[in-house]
Amino acid sequence: MRKSWKVCLGLATLLAALPLAAQQTAKEAEKEAGTPAEYERLLKPADKHEILGRLVGRWKGELKVLLYGTPSEGMMPEEIEAHWIMKENFIEMNTTQRIRDFEVHAKILVGYNGSIKKFYQLYLSDGEPRGSYSLGVHLRSKNALVFRGMEDDPVSGDSFERRDVYTFVDKDKIQYQLFYTFVDGSEIKAIDGFLTRVKDTP
Repeated sequence: MRKSWKVCLGLATLLAALPLAAQQTAKEAEKEAGTPAEYERLLKPADKHEILGRLVGRWKGELKVLLYGTPSEGMMPEEIEAHWIMKENFIEMNTTQRIRDFEVHAKILVGYNGSIKKFYQLYLSDGEPRGSYSLGVHLRSKNALVFRGMEDDPVSGDSFERRDVYTFVDKDKIQYQLFYTFVDGSEIKAIDGFLTRVKDTP
């Protein structure tokens, strides 16, 4: 009976101490997070958001694209409208592509995650239900945003890497390229071309 009493007392002490320990941990975490201004600066660095801001605007282009069947290549008109959303934390890009007799719409969400120091892109298309999530970096030497992510082929079951490259030629011109790299190291360039900013006429 005495042993049982000691166990109950030990359990009660443990339960009483847990909330206090949890509060101390929360206070330590709050202290480590710093001020709201420091938190904002780390998650939303000005230089990274300046790079994202280069995508904002209306864009048009004629891109070379690989096609199934004959001919194997063609030109694809594309229009993009990109703007800031959610307190200027993310870029939303709405695209319209015309391939042969089809019109395909896509929504691309782009942001920067200061916790992992990476850009990221979520690509969603009405042409198919799969989407792709990619992490990215800014290559200073080429002044390009490069995103890499994996895609899965629903027919073969194979996985391959998708690589989107946005090269900032100047403030009104972007070169866009899409590459697919397969397990054996082989690579195809699926899309290549230039997007030009559409300027509003007065």
